[in-house]
Amino acid sequence: MRKAPLLFSSLHPRSNAAKWIRRLTASALLFGLGSLSSLVVTGLKPAGAAGEGTHPGIFRVPLDTVLTEHLVYPPGVAVGNSDGAYTMATMYKSAIFPGNKVAFWGSEAGVLKAGNYPLDEFVYVLEGDVATVDADGTRHEFHPGDAFVIPKGWVGIWDMKTRFKKIIVNF
Repeated sequence: MRKAPLLFSSLHPRSNAAKWIRRLTASALLFGLGSLSSLVVTGLKPAGAAGEGTHPGIFRVPLDTVLTEHLVYPPGVAVGNSDGAYTMATMYKSAIFPGNKVAFWGSEAGVLKAGNYPLDEFVYVLEGDVATVDADGTRHEFHPGDAFVIPKGWVGIWDMKTRFKKIIVNF
């Protein structure tokens, strides 16, 4: 009885074909590693990025920025003797997500009432003291150097005991 021929019987480990396959495999592996190392060094690029001109750079946000935008909250936000006036300096606006920004915000002492905070906001306190009271009565106090997040939809009281300045990141 005759044995069926092996499919790769000509690929004896010492055959020329086997040597060429090993060389091709090694070359493909080295090529792949080269591509991987370039990926590690340069990072992923979005589709269509090849050949594009400039890319945005890092944007510095000086902490001593002067607040030049003068604004007033609508009626019903300011409580008591507060006039609802505040100042801002918008440092960066997202070109992709409208409403997302980095800004400085400042106000004199006063109380504000939030009925439905419009977006998520990361806060880093630069100057002054603020006490907040959530809708369920939970009270928090924040001072310079403290950081926290106001979630979208937050309902509560914002009581600035002194002149107050914060850097905010809306997302």
